[in-house]
Amino acid sequence: MPALTQIVTAAAPAPSASYSQAIAWDHLVVTGGQVGADPATGQLPDAFEDEVSQALRNLMAVLDAAGTGPDRVVKTTCFLTDISTFATFNLIYQEFFSDPLPARSTIGIALAGGLRFEIEAWAVRDTPEEAA
Repeated sequence: MPALTQIVTAAAPAPSASYSQAIAWDHLVVTGGQVGADPATGQLPDAFEDEVSQALRNLMAVLDAAGTGPDRVVKTTCFLTDISTFATFNLIYQEFFSDPLPARSTIGIALAGGLRFEIEAWAVRDTPEEAA
């Protein structure tokens, strides 16, 4: 049975609590929640649009470190602290994903630390043996 593999990259913010950036198991990659903090400074942008864009760039960095990408994402869950920002978020999201779009749930919720947006994803990848 394949082992769980922790995915770690400096190209996305380090976890600030007890979780992994992502875990891979065979073909499956499940990310932790990615936020819009700058990986180098840990700072959040002032503008909501910049926070969403950075969170999606952080997600792409984690997916890349796991050996997959946006075209192999099957499901995302997106969290907004203000559901009235949905249209803005959705436009930015479309810059990162194309057809066939992943299945998605978007939830209005309170987030810690002044965050306004968070995203997590499930993706598939080739196993190391297949990629060789």
